[in-house]
Amino acid sequence: MNTKLLHLILTAAAWLIFAGCLIRFLAAYGSLPDEIGVHFGGGGDFDVVDKKIYGFYPFVISLITLLTCWIVSSAVGKASVSKNITERGAELSRSAVVLYTDILQLALIFSLAGLWSDAVIKQQPLNTSVPVALLLIVFALLFALIIFLVAVKTVCRENK
Repeated sequence: MNTKLLHLILTAAAWLIFAGCLIRFLAAYGSLPDEIGVHFGGGGDFDVVDKKIYGFYPFVISLITLLTCWIVSSAVGKASVSKNITERGAELSRSAVVLYTDILQLALIFSLAGLWSDAVIKQQPLNTSVPVALLLIVFALLFALIIFLVAVKTVCRENK
């Protein structure tokens, strides 16, 4: 698979997750109490309760994350590399950094906009609403698969 296409798919997925979670939160916003738990302690109890407008905090952080990842990916795509690296090596290096940024972006958006906002909507701590460790394992495996595919693609190109 073309790394640029993969980058586009992963970036689009992150933005779609963000948009879908925001729409879900907006739909639930009216039914939330005036004061909501916005942070949960280790025991699962609220340790910070505030106005429900603070329920948008995960989306603000998510938007900052999306924009930061977009800037990083754009900068890396235009970055020059050492003169000692072949053009293929430079392309592989840039692709690996961009794909790593994409996976990190996707994991953060899923965690922030998805899991965190879900906990705020349900007013339940993360450790009782979703098996977070399982989701992190899935993202780690996805990241490993992408690195493997990029490596295989590079080896195939060099053998031609």
